[in-house]
Amino acid sequence: MALKLDCSIITPERVLFEGQVEFAVLAAHDGEIGFLPGHSPLISELGIGEVRLMDQSETDYYVIEGGIVDVRDNTVTVLAENAHKKSDLDAEGLRLKLDDLGRKDAELPSLSKESMLLKIEQQKLKARLKVALR
Repeated sequence: MALKLDCSIITPERVLFEGQVEFAVLAAHDGEIGFLPGHSPLISELGIGEVRLMDQSETDYYVIEGGIVDVRDNTVTVLAENAHKKSDLDAEGLRLKLDDLGRKDAELPSLSKESMLLKIEQQKLKARLKVALR
């Protein structure tokens, strides 16, 4: 029997995932980070990006948008500011929103507060689109 990790993805609104996985990959603030059973204790800041939860031949995909991860005793707890399941994402709708934000961004001064906030929103939409297209 393969060792497993107890894994949870929790947002302020809901529990997105609770179960056991063999391997978890998350978007940390500075790149991807992966966890196998027996991982040493860790607390890390999360970034905007993809989550892959793997079990045998199946992989589930999610998007996280900030938060923290706590790993200890074969338990991975993701406390995300915002997160989405792949099944909740609409690729075509995300493409339209990205196009719209691109047009708006072209009209703003490059270093304005509004432009910077728009770029963060574009980053979130691109991460969602990546997962939606999986």
